[in-house]
Amino acid sequence: MRLARPYTLPVITLFTAIGIAFFFASKAAYVEPPNSETRRTEEPSTPNYKQSLASLEAERLRLASRYQQASAVERAAVIAEARTAITKSIYDDLFPAWYGTPWDFNGTSEIPQQGKIACGYFVSTILRDAGLKVQRVRLAQQASENIILSLTTNTFVKRFRRVPINDFVNAVKQWGSGIYIVGLDVHVGFIVNTGDDVYFIHSSYVDPYAVVKEKAIQSKILAGSNYRVLGKVFADAVLINNWLTQTEFKTIPST
Repeated sequence: MRLARPYTLPVITLFTAIGIAFFFASKAAYVEPPNSETRRTEEPSTPNYKQSLASLEAERLRLASRYQQASAVERAAVIAEARTAITKSIYDDLFPAWYGTPWDFNGTSEIPQQGKIACGYFVSTILRDAGLKVQRVRLAQQASENIILSLTTNTFVKRFRRVPINDFVNAVKQWGSGIYIVGLDVHVGFIVNTGDDVYFIHSSYVDPYAVVKEKAIQSKILAGSNYRVLGKVFADAVLINNWLTQTEFKTIPST
């Protein structure tokens, strides 16, 4: 979000120089950071990604049908099942398809492993592809706190100012398992509490300049932000209801 003149070498020497240059260039091209999970592929992973989206949509339709026919008491159970379905699909299928997709401040890619994607567009594209009726472009261009508040209410939001990263991660653990959206000073991404650990999944504007999954406690970007706003958006039953009924989310514009 807003960030010579020709010179002839002997043949053997020339080939040697080319070989050395190629070796070091290939080594420098991409270095996977420690404690992160990234993926780069020769071919785009779009077929599998499309299949994942189709499977999630089929599950949404199944649950939506049950939801429409359920009593008020039964609807709570359907909401819980729907919450599990969408969070599992995003974490297990959608996120991994994007790992390694290059970051760019102006990146607007809609296809994993093709083009480049900025942090806000990564968030809004994942939400849209998961079946939430969001305004992908407009949402991506808002301040991170507005992105969160366009999806949920303050009931599901916590704010941290100048809080050490250890305390922040512990607060996430105490809040419970699930997918969160986190807004930072100049960045936005997802926080995932798996129950075993807490991860930061985002389109990173630092090395490796790509979509990554890293342990939250070890993220330089997360630790370096003075302000963090955390939204446990999928805990909101209204959001799940809107997913099931395909109700549009209104984007709250930044002022």
